[in-house]
Amino acid sequence: MDGVAARPVVGLFGAFDTGELGEVALRRVLEAELARRRPDIALAALAPFGAERPIPGDEGRPAHPLLPPSRTYPYVLDALIITGDVLADARSWAARYPAGAPIADRDIATLALTGVRGGLEPAPSVIWFAVAAPGGDTDLSELAGRDVWARDEITQERLGGTAVQSGDPVLLAGRVFPADLLRRRADLLRLCGAVPAGRGLVVEVTSGFSGSPANERLEDALTAALRADPKLSVVVLTMNPTDQPLSGASFNVQGHAAERVHQLPIWAGLDDVAATMSRSAAVIATSPAGAHLAASLGASVSVADATQRHRVDASIPVIEGDMTDAIQGMLAGAHPVAIDKAVETLDAALTELAERLPRDGSAPPDAIEPDQVGSALAILQQRLVDERTALQAELSRLQAELDHLRASPEHRIARPLREGYQRWQRRRT
Repeated sequence: MDGVAARPVVGLFGAFDTGELGEVALRRVLEAELARRRPDIALAALAPFGAERPIPGDEGRPAHPLLPPSRTYPYVLDALIITGDVLADARSWAARYPAGAPIADRDIATLALTGVRGGLEPAPSVIWFAVAAPGGDTDLSELAGRDVWARDEITQERLGGTAVQSGDPVLLAGRVFPADLLRRRADLLRLCGAVPAGRGLVVEVTSGFSGSPANERLEDALTAALRADPKLSVVVLTMNPTDQPLSGASFNVQGHAAERVHQLPIWAGLDDVAATMSRSAAVIATSPAGAHLAASLGASVSVADATQRHRVDASIPVIEGDMTDAIQGMLAGAHPVAIDKAVETLDAALTELAERLPRDGSAPPDAIEPDQVGSALAILQQRLVDERTALQAELSRLQAELDHLRASPEHRIARPLREGYQRWQRRRT
């Protein structure tokens, strides 16, 4: 078998089809970093449903579906990398997909926690890289003595033994977003009215954060910041747009300041979120993914949810005191978070991971190459995603203009006059 035919096939398994933009960023970073270090391997992204359940967040590049163990795979893996927030039981996995999704048939939890499906190992070499247990109560005993890198401090402590901490690869996401791309995307968002022009504070929230005591303190802090700076606006966004939509009342800011609180549209993708964060005066995050993405882009970021302190990098400050003072301090002197040490650790871990991957393959490279029809469908899907994004952006712009007209003083003055004239006309007829 020649060098081309012996190209090793490496699977990259993660929750890439859940709609969580943090996992989308994780996939993009790992694909780029591994391709740079090991251009000789063929990397195949895998997810529980993948192309069988395409979502806007997959950017027109859906992962290969992880077929039920009873079905034969169309390709042979020489190694498998398991990554992301995957150390969870079957119930937790099911909660990440719509009701009725046949997640139990895929045996995902068993693979993530043991490296085995259907009683067989999916590849000669199985490596867990930058993995985490978001639920916190999953049994991780089967991973004792295995080749595991933890995504965060709390997961490393739970794994114990030989587990080491790699850090979160999303901290390297700044490498996959060219400056020109972020600038053009930010201009597009402003043009369509999705984000306001001028100085902005970005607040990244999760559905579980709303209603918490910290959320109430954040509301008060945002109200104070908006009143202190008449030119400041707030953009609220989420890293999981497929979760229950955040309503416009996510933050109950009172008075005229409420008009300067904007919600990033639910159709926004990873590039839109990154562009919004990169152009902000400061970012307040409530999830590790949001905090790490902002830090990678050079934004001044703090975490408002103190319960996440053990899941975010130690270089990112966690607000545990007065949020009003903390936010005012960030806006007065915004400085990027120093993540140099975390980046150095990640680079070393990725280099070691690349060295551990096999040098020879057991199947020809076309085993995972899409056929011509599949490639054409992928291109068509990408174009449909682009067209949908453009249409939604235009609708968002028109809605923003309509809302602005309705809120203008001229509209408030003219409305009773117009309604009075209409009533007078009806009485005449």
